[in-house]
Amino acid sequence: MRTLVATFPVLFVISMAGARPVTGAPAEGPPANEPSVPKPGPIILFLIDNSASLPPLDPQEGRVVALEKMFTFLEGQPYRLVLFGGRNEISVDQPALYDNKGQWTDFYHAFVRAQELVKTYPPGTGFRVVLLTDGILDPNPRDWPEAGAISKEELRAQVVLKLIDLLAQMELPLYVILVGEPTSDGAAPGDRELTPQLIWDMVRTANGVRASPMAQKLSSFLKDDGLLLRKFIFRIEPDQGLNQVEPVVRRIVAPPSAQVELFLSGLVLPLVMIALLLLGISVRSFPGPGDVEIVELKTGHPAHLSVDHMHRLESGGWGVRGLLLVGDARNATASITYVHPPLDVTVAGIDTTGLDPLTLKLLPMGLEQLERALEECMERGSKDEKVFALNLDYMAKNFDPALAERILTSSSTERRRTSPLDFLRAKAHLLSNPDLHKRLTEARLTFNAYGRDAGRADLKVGAKLRIGPYGFVVRDIVRGGRKDLRVHLQYDRVPSLFGLKAILPKALQRVIRLRRRNERVVS
Repeated sequence: MRTLVATFPVLFVISMAGARPVTGAPAEGPPANEPSVPKPGPIILFLIDNSASLPPLDPQEGRVVALEKMFTFLEGQPYRLVLFGGRNEISVDQPALYDNKGQWTDFYHAFVRAQELVKTYPPGTGFRVVLLTDGILDPNPRDWPEAGAISKEELRAQVVLKLIDLLAQMELPLYVILVGEPTSDGAAPGDRELTPQLIWDMVRTANGVRASPMAQKLSSFLKDDGLLLRKFIFRIEPDQGLNQVEPVVRRIVAPPSAQVELFLSGLVLPLVMIALLLLGISVRSFPGPGDVEIVELKTGHPAHLSVDHMHRLESGGWGVRGLLLVGDARNATASITYVHPPLDVTVAGIDTTGLDPLTLKLLPMGLEQLERALEECMERGSKDEKVFALNLDYMAKNFDPALAERILTSSSTERRRTSPLDFLRAKAHLLSNPDLHKRLTEARLTFNAYGRDAGRADLKVGAKLRIGPYGFVVRDIVRGGRKDLRVHLQYDRVPSLFGLKAILPKALQRVIRLRRRNERVVS
């Protein structure tokens, strides 16, 4: 609530940007009104349709009299007047010419003239544009020779494009007062008041999302104008006259107030907070991008993983999303196993008959023990031992790596056909080949996926894997913990409704889910 209230002053400044007393007026033509002490606020820029199709403002008053009475509703607010028809039927600040005898209705050239007026004021001067029309665009083809349009429909389409582009450039708030009976010509689909689609496009371009149909219906229901909820389209019935025009004009020129938003926030915010709380409780176990699942492993014992089933959480309660442990590979989506390679470097299966004493001594040694023994032979051994060590080192470094791997990974039965010297050279080769040594001696973390995405891979930090609908990145592999190894799997892809898991900030998702940490141990 504090954040919401704090945003209203900022929104107020945005909506009233440039709203200040007018310090100067354009030199061309006298303004329509020039009060001795101008009322603070934006200049109201009236664009009034002067074509023959527009009904009178009031059936009881003459056109000019009704127009001048309408200006009194501003109560001293500065304003300018643009009467328009076609391109050559435009006048500025001359209400006496309001006779509705124009032959055409061209919104584009009316706004071009309004843009010229705006540029004559100091930068930062605030404006509100009020368009009073029947909403029917009827441009004169002679005013648009560059269009090259064949039909009136083609010309109108081209004018609409230029008009929308002009409104986007002007960036001025636009209010529209539609005078006359509703018409279905070009109306927006499903619009109860049959507002012409062009009018909707104009106000949405000028005012942004605040002029969306939903926002307009809500502002009509509240019958007031706030900072965000403002009404931009009004309809006037010609037989009701100035009695209906007055409240509309007063509503348009009234300064914005945050009362509507405060009312809505006070009414809706508690309901939203309750809904978020209930949602957080129900989705506490839902994973989000950046969350980490910790899989604990014991050497040689696979961890069978499944997804999205009811399971008890280690932190308490129950969850229905994310990873869980199952007891059998038949019920698993994937398995992770931590294994030591079964590399046997003993003399099991090797025929040692007739070997010299030094070979018999070195042959059964482990790799680290063999490395130290050879170094000792080179440094402090006899002449024969040094020669033996040098020959073994030379032969080992030139030994075929594939043959060495095949000899060392063979079974005891297969080793009966292996020469004892070749077996010793293969072991010595492993000491000088770090890649093969790592591959044959280092513990391995293997991943097996079942079902449609079946596959096998060795896991390392940074590796990507997929388990069910979720994508993971191996963030860390740590020895120790309650078992021998802990694998940290970070969610990289989490399917969600409308992609909300990817849109909402991670910190906000944790708050909604009532989770202090983004890590949990898979149980």
